[in-house]
Amino acid sequence: MSLLDFPRLHFRGFARANVPTGNRNTHGNIDIATNTVSMAGEPVDLSRPPAEFHAHLKQLAPRFNAKGKPDPDGIFSLAAGHNFCGNNHFSWENARITGVQLRDGEVDTQDLLVGARLGLWGHYNEYLRTTFNRARWIDNNPAQPDTTLIYAGQFTLSDKLATPNTPTLFTADIAQAHSVRWLGSGHITERSGHFLDEEIGRSRLFQFSVSKQDPHFLFNADRPLPASMHALQQALADDEVLGLTVQYCLFNMSTPPKPDSPVFYDLAGSIGLWRRDELATYPVGRLLQPRQASLGPVLVKLHADRVSFNMPTAIPFTTRDADAVSEQHPTHALGGKQALGDLLLQDASGTLLARIPEQLYRDHWRHHGVFDVPLQHAPAAGSLSLGSAQAQWDEADWVSQSDSNQLYLEAPNRNKHEAFPQTITVQSRFRGELAAPPSLAEAEDGALLTVEQQPSPLGHGYTALTLTGRQPGATRIVLGTGKHKQYLGVRVLPDDWHLDDVPAEQVDYAFLYQHVMSYYELVYPFMSDKVFSLADQCKCETYARLMWQMCDPQNRDKSYYMPSTRELSLPKSRLFLKYLTQVEAKAKAALPAPATPHAIGSKAELIDELKKAIDLELSLMLQYLYAAYSIPNYAQGAALVQAGRWLPAELELACGAEDRRRNSGTRGMLLEIAHEEMIHYLLVNNVLMALGEPFHRGTPVLGQQARQRFGLDTEFAFEPFSEHVLARFVRFEWPDYIPTPGKSIATFYIAIRQALAELPGLFESGGGKRGGEHHLFLKELTNRAYPGYQLEVSDRDSALFAIDFVTEQGEGVAVDSPHFASSHFQRLRTVAGKFSACGKPFEPALPALKNPVLEARADCTVVTDQTARALMQLYQGCYELTFLLMAHHFAQRPLGSLRRSRLMNASIDIMTGLLRPLSAALMNMPSGVPGRHAGPPVPEPVSSQVSGDYSLGCDMLAQKCLALAQYARGLESDVIGMAPIEMLEFFNQQLTDLSRGKMSREA
Repeated sequence: MSLLDFPRLHFRGFARANVPTGNRNTHGNIDIATNTVSMAGEPVDLSRPPAEFHAHLKQLAPRFNAKGKPDPDGIFSLAAGHNFCGNNHFSWENARITGVQLRDGEVDTQDLLVGARLGLWGHYNEYLRTTFNRARWIDNNPAQPDTTLIYAGQFTLSDKLATPNTPTLFTADIAQAHSVRWLGSGHITERSGHFLDEEIGRSRLFQFSVSKQDPHFLFNADRPLPASMHALQQALADDEVLGLTVQYCLFNMSTPPKPDSPVFYDLAGSIGLWRRDELATYPVGRLLQPRQASLGPVLVKLHADRVSFNMPTAIPFTTRDADAVSEQHPTHALGGKQALGDLLLQDASGTLLARIPEQLYRDHWRHHGVFDVPLQHAPAAGSLSLGSAQAQWDEADWVSQSDSNQLYLEAPNRNKHEAFPQTITVQSRFRGELAAPPSLAEAEDGALLTVEQQPSPLGHGYTALTLTGRQPGATRIVLGTGKHKQYLGVRVLPDDWHLDDVPAEQVDYAFLYQHVMSYYELVYPFMSDKVFSLADQCKCETYARLMWQMCDPQNRDKSYYMPSTRELSLPKSRLFLKYLTQVEAKAKAALPAPATPHAIGSKAELIDELKKAIDLELSLMLQYLYAAYSIPNYAQGAALVQAGRWLPAELELACGAEDRRRNSGTRGMLLEIAHEEMIHYLLVNNVLMALGEPFHRGTPVLGQQARQRFGLDTEFAFEPFSEHVLARFVRFEWPDYIPTPGKSIATFYIAIRQALAELPGLFESGGGKRGGEHHLFLKELTNRAYPGYQLEVSDRDSALFAIDFVTEQGEGVAVDSPHFASSHFQRLRTVAGKFSACGKPFEPALPALKNPVLEARADCTVVTDQTARALMQLYQGCYELTFLLMAHHFAQRPLGSLRRSRLMNASIDIMTGLLRPLSAALMNMPSGVPGRHAGPPVPEPVSSQVSGDYSLGCDMLAQKCLALAQYARGLESDVIGMAPIEMLEFFNQQLTDLSRGKMSREA
């Protein structure tokens, strides 16, 4: 049964308490029913600096000197207390395991766990994301010392030599606040005449429990645990054990050396098992109450052969040194426990059940008042008593208590006829066993509180109490009658419901300060002293969001909640949210002027914009290709799975399905979009040629040059695939119907479309179609609606259709359009979502360079590896050949389908049969930059010219094929296979035949 059973761990240390003392209302300056403050009998003038009230409080009599003796000029005042600037922080200092009891017998002080450190911490602050979070000491009713609550979030046990970065041996979250359970007076017999003698002589007992079912109840599996902790783990495996119970006592408060400084308490405690049907925060056992005021309670458990006692504060210490022992021991040395003779435990018939030798209970620092003695007679009859000639304890047969021992209730909202009841569970025991009491609860002051009693779903021994505040103030609930009385503290918060009706636009800083913050600025000056003054509007505006988060009622049970004292009513807390909305509204959220399309004013300007669009589409296409080729193909990816570097799901995401059907993964999706960008390149060229202009080969641009050329702020770069690159591609394709800051590619095309629609005289009357027909890489939706469409442009309508086709394929028309799902924009977003959903980050690309080049240029990296450079030269030559073939095709002003043009087919074959394998090869070659592969180079502009005469042009292209084939044959044998060389030689022959008229121009 809890500490009255085994195993049992004892610990000792110090507690640091930085508790505010100006709120104790010793002079009647504070009305806790309304949270108002007065000075000299009048409400404090809130227009005056708060420091004036602070000074007033500190000069009030009585005052005391540094020794705590009466002195009209003393540094301490009773009104301000010894720690007016306290911030409610509470912590354990140098708390260590001092002994282990795994079974009946002596306390083992040599166990390997002895010396281990214990920590009591606050809750993690999700908003500030802090460590070293302090617990908080809160007084529900600051005028009453028995209303203390500790808000703590985490309990830890660490190795004796642990440093701040050493993993703990054990950690657990604390589910609820725990309150003082026994308050003792005169726990130190000797008095010094200090004005704080009463507090110095007080003892407080606390208890909390941690559940083994909590996901953060953790023993460190990566560190060796002492055998005693393994024994603890074994005991925890019992189904009747809920977790661990930690009981600790505070006593012997250090004498404060000066005002506004924290104090220290001796801390002694024990850890045991938390068993089923035991309260988490109240000690279990048969309760014996003392007849003498200086004595504390005793808990008793009768076992088959022994009697266990829990009496950590039952017997006072005799003497106390005047000064603290040292900086490392900040409390004062105490004399021995008061000698009361042997204590005899008897039942109602006077039968002696057990004897506690005087030497045993005076050996306090070994067992901390939790020990066992032999049972001398059984069974016991009736109530128990414990005593000697000098002391006496009598059993309180009925003990009724709740884990919710100090409560805050909202006042009723009378205007709306709303009450805010709170239901708690009370457990009742008769002589230690669960039982239903004959009578239970009533409010000590019925004007403040109503109490309704109902059966509890927990069954026998439990009662549900519903508490409803009637008017503000502090009171108690009385549990039981006569010598069996127990108490629960209740604070009904101020009636502030009229503030709920104040519109948000009226809650400015002045309003918030007047109705909420002024009270805390006057009574709790630690904020202005250590953080920022609530009287400083600039600071409050700066931290308006944080103030709301700290005061959010949802965080009321967290240690970091503000105000720490928990006396903020719900309507007042909501004012912080209203104030935040006001502060946010001050930041004028003027929408940026929409990026209006550039107005194209002439045919010449339109031609320039179309050429710019061709450069844009070419630049996009090459970026998509670079990213696609940086991803290994399916066979290479499968090898990576076999080697354990990829997961099968990652292979599918990157490269698609093994059947090589429709699903080609991210690599295939990027290649599809690149193909469609090639169609856009050709289609815009068709529009350009329909205006009477020659084919524009285009120039790929990137970096600063791209920003200047296109006016877009999205980076243009040849970069291996990554989630970052994928996000950039999404930005490229961002549609005009979804708002976005700045200029986009969509607005670029809007201007072109507007010019095509409005400028006169763009197309020759009856000029017929211009450019080349093509029907590759068109969507199924296009095929279904326009099965005969081949990119023809001949007049204004077909030109507008072409531009709409480009934007529709990229942007998707509208979110609810059937074209949206197949648009570049949505396809890229869908794949981005798949990468984001991966359990671990996965970027399948080879580590190729960003913007690799042969010669230095802005925003690029020069490849220095000679083998890679040789292959990059071949790539550049084949790239030039591809676009020269297209240019020569269009120079003939053909009217037939591009699919039948031998020149266009040769261009496509060079892209597929040479540029693709060269790209893949370069992606796997060293670059000369450590850790990076080369990659296909950023193409240089095609400066070569081909004769406009078809035969001469074909001959020039044939010679270029031959030169490239000869160059390729001169490369190292393993750099490039025979297929690319043979393809160059094939087209050398075909182009030669075309130049001599031995072959038709169309297939």
